Amino acid sequence: MNKLLSKLPLLAFVLAATFAFGFNAPEMLVENPPAKIWTPGGSLPHGYQDVTAIVNNGNYNCDDQSAECIVRFSNDDPDTGVKTVLDNGVYSQTM
Repeated sequence: MNKLLSKLPLLAFVLAATFAFGFNAPEMLVENPPAKIWTPGGSLPHGYQDVTAIVNNGNYNCDDQSAECIVRFSNDDPDTGVKTVLDNGVYSQTM
């Protein structure tokens, strides 16, 4: 019993240090990168090209046709993601 009582201050110090660090630690926020936007017709093996920067700058046309113009993949990867068509038509970049 005396051994246990002699270790109580050390145990209290360890618990206090643990709680002090646990409640004062900075939050680690994981920021999601902006989603990439693709369009068919790229030279990559999956057949899509990344047009995120062009779309975000507004320098594109997507005329009204039945083909897909710009798409977003669930994980930003055309090889493995689930495609969501954002705009129908034929993609053309304006200068």
